Amino acid sequence: MSSLRSRAKSSRTLRTSVFLAQNALEALRSRGLPAAADASAARYELAAMIRVKDEARFLPEWLAHHIGLGVEHVVVYDNNSSDGTQDLIDPFVQEGLVTHVPWPTVPASPSCHVDFFARFGPSCRWAAFFDADEFLVENAPGALAATLDRTEAPAIAVNMRYFGSAGHEVIPEGLVTERFDRADATGDRHVKVIARPAEFVAYRNSHNFYYRRGRLARTPEGRRVFGSFVPPATRPALALNHYVYRSREDYERRAKPQHGYVDASGAREQRRRFDRAETEFHRHNDVVAPVPEAVRKTTADLLQRLGYPEELYRPS
Repeated sequence: MSSLRSRAKSSRTLRTSVFLAQNALEALRSRGLPAAADASAARYELAAMIRVKDEARFLPEWLAHHIGLGVEHVVVYDNNSSDGTQDLIDPFVQEGLVTHVPWPTVPASPSCHVDFFARFGPSCRWAAFFDADEFLVENAPGALAATLDRTEAPAIAVNMRYFGSAGHEVIPEGLVTERFDRADATGDRHVKVIARPAEFVAYRNSHNFYYRRGRLARTPEGRRVFGSFVPPATRPALALNHYVYRSREDYERRAKPQHGYVDASGAREQRRRFDRAETEFHRHNDVVAPVPEAVRKTTADLLQRLGYPEELYRPS
């Protein structure tokens, strides 16, 4: 099975063919679904869903960053955290910006995604599905709102860009988006999506879903996405900064068995982490790629207003 998975990933033609067959099957199944909910009555134009396990050090920044971009509400699925996650994000909960959902199921996905679409999907016109080490960034102010406004597809697929350790052995104080400013020179083929919950049919993986009538996610530039991969644009309207290596300390923390995993692919990845630690430490550090200062300031200002300790956002 693993050999077949590897061949499918390495062959674009085979990967696309398998996806299209699965997509056609889900399109047939979707014909029996009730009519889609009227998205115009949704409470939120843009919400987000995130599943976490022991991400308390990083989650407040993630929440503040995306709220600063225009996310109106975030649903946090807490998969057995033991680091005080619930208490730490309470200032956001008290502001009505976050809903905390304890989620003991292991792995967390796909069950938490299915739950989100059933319970919270009807209240959202769009919903973003990113991880705690993934930060959406705009190539220019307003790019996110403009993309949402003009997109008719069931989902917007955003290419990842991998960021490295920037030489940090231990988790530093301050914002991740400031301290970790080294990245690959270009984006990666992997995508994550901002989807219309009303168009959701079935969970595919954490990168993309199946949609009504077999419709496809598209990039901000309008290119169709067959599954979880699409070649990145030269100058993308949006990018997803994936801080895959937030210091050697954090990388090894997430490799420990007790840290757990959120889906089957996460279990495989976890087993490989320790073996790759030294190699990964030097990867994804090719160019300086800072998040704009104005974005970082918006994040820091919100954290300060909500009473978070300065070491979470202190500038260098």
